[in-house]
Order: sequence, then structure tokens, then C-alpha cells
Amino acid sequence: MRDTSTAFRVKKALGYAMMLAFLGFSLLPVVWVVLLSLRPATALFEPIWESPAAWTLDNIRSIARSDFPAALLNSFITAGSSTLLALLVGVPGAFALSKRRASNKFFASWLLLLLRMAPPVGFVIPLFLVYVRAGLIDTYAGLIFAYTSLTLPFVVWSMWTSFNQIPDELVEAGLMDGASLGRVLWRIVIPAARPGLVAAGVLSFLLAWNDFFFSLIITRSDTTTAPVAVMNFVSYASVDWGAIAVASIALTLPIVPIIVLANKYIVQSLGGAVKG
Repeated sequence: MRDTSTAFRVKKALGYAMMLAFLGFSLLPVVWVVLLSLRPATALFEPIWESPAAWTLDNIRSIARSDFPAALLNSFITAGSSTLLALLVGVPGAFALSKRRASNKFFASWLLLLLRMAPPVGFVIPLFLVYVRAGLIDTYAGLIFAYTSLTLPFVVWSMWTSFNQIPDELVEAGLMDGASLGRVLWRIVIPAARPGLVAAGVLSFLLAWNDFFFSLIITRSDTTTAPVAVMNFVSYASVDWGAIAVASIALTLPIVPIIVLANKYIVQSLGGAVKG
């Protein structure tokens, strides 16, 4: 019995040690970026023990005086608006695909999957030509519509899966009680599929928030987003690594509380949970 207990403690200690090692390895880039953001350009890549007093806030001040805060606001506006639009269109569409008895569901599912897996470069050239004629280059509307085309297939696909877990009897009971289909969706189905809805919204926001390619092609100066604005710190003569480090932290910090607050719902959605 004692040998079994000792072996269990050893395995448990080894498990904790491996977990801490993986955690330290994953946090190493974060620590490195934080250190770069607080080091002056002259001591940027020197070991800390060689210049332990070389710390500065100049990188943060240079970011604050640049156009990067405006680009960060543009990212919030476009990512948030496209996520809201994708949910408004995608949730009813996913509900119709899930609960409607139709023979073309298999084709629709593969079409959605194809749109989700297709590389953005396959759409950006015709999209750019349409935007030039429509006057949507360097506008919020143009970028929001482009991001919606990126996130809408994901929203429909993920919510379709969530709605499939809701019993048809629940929907039929609501209809038999006299509620309209829209009221059944809003009052019964969406609350039951809340984990999937939150997960779809958060992941769609992250898709738009981290996008670089669409923003690079469609925006010019007024609506440049934060991932593209980071390029302003790179020139042919030099690279401002300290400013890039601060910009990367600024890009990461706003989405951390969103992920923390939505973590429970994301885990439930991945586990296939439906709120009863």
C-alpha cells in the first residue's frame, strides 16, 4: 500500500513539474516582449545583468504620440461591428438550417465549410475591384463587410452545431403554445444555446481583431487597424523593436478580459453543453 501511495505522489509531482515547465515555456515570449517594451534602444538586446538600471518608458510615450491609438480604436469599431452583424445574420440562418427539414442541408454544410476554409487571398482581388467602383476603399463599412464575409461562415457553422443539440420538441412546444418562430428563437433557443453563442461571438471577434490581410488591402490611412499600424514602426533603415513590443502588448491586453469572462462558455461550447 505504501509503495502504491509513493508512486502516486511521484507521478503527481512529475505531472505538476511538467505543467509548470510548459507554462514557463509558453510565458517566455510574453516576458520577453514586456522586457523589450521597457528597455531603451541602446540596451535592447543586452543581457539584463549587464545593464540592470537601463529601463525607460520612452517606448510607451512614442506609441501614445503616434497614430497607433487611433488604429486600435479602428480595430475595436470594425471587429465589434462585424461580429455583431455576423451574429445578427448568422444566428437566424443557423437556426433555419438546423430545424428546417430540407434535402439540401448536406450541400449547405459543405458550402459553409468551403467558405470557412478558403484562403482570404482568393476573395480579396475581386472584393478590391468591387470596392474601388463602390467607393468603399478606406471606409469603415468596407472593412466591416469584408470582416463579416470572414466571420459569417464560422458563426453559421458553429451555431448550427449548437442548435442541433437542442431537441426539436422544445421548439415545437413553444410553437404549440402560440409563440411565433422569432419569439421561440429569441426566448427559448438562444438562451438554451448561450455557450455556443458566446463562443461564436468571441472567436469571430478574434478573427476580425487579428486580421492583417484585409485591412492591408482595403484601408489607407483613416481606417487603418492596429495589426497594420504596427508596420509603421518598420522602415528600410531601422526597426523600432521597443515600439513594436509595446504595440503587441496593446493588441493583446484588450482581448484578455474578453477571453477570461467568456472562458466558461467557450469550454461548455467545445464540450457540447446546452443550457437546460
